Amino acid sequence: MSYAQLQQVRLVHLVSGVDEDGPTGGGGDATSTAISGYTEWVSKGGLMITVGWDWQMLPQRGCELTRASAPSSNLMLQGPAGDDLGHQKTAILLETFIDNFNWQSEALQYINIRYSN
Repeated sequence: MSYAQLQQVRLVHLVSGVDEDGPTGGGGDATSTAISGYTEWVSKGGLMITVGWDWQMLPQRGCELTRASAPSSNLMLQGPAGDDLGHQKTAILLETFIDNFNWQSEALQYINIRYSN
């Protein structure tokens, strides 16, 4: 699959969660921490693509989620001649793809529902 073809794929939210391990220690002083977690997405129809990455909710950005890791995926992108681009180039292009679609609101809504009980 080329990057141009990837841009036509519609990803559907599968699951998101909050990391259970929090900061350790603490001597009673207030410290600023980030909430972190993960999100997983799959393609809808056609070739089955899975993409997942870690996110953070930083205190200075309110409830906004930001990608905090390189994505993991079952996808290897190909160049114009059909040759594999390799893991590093594929990861960089997947980061660009992720950073250019609105995943944050759907993941945050899912997290709110999942952890509100």
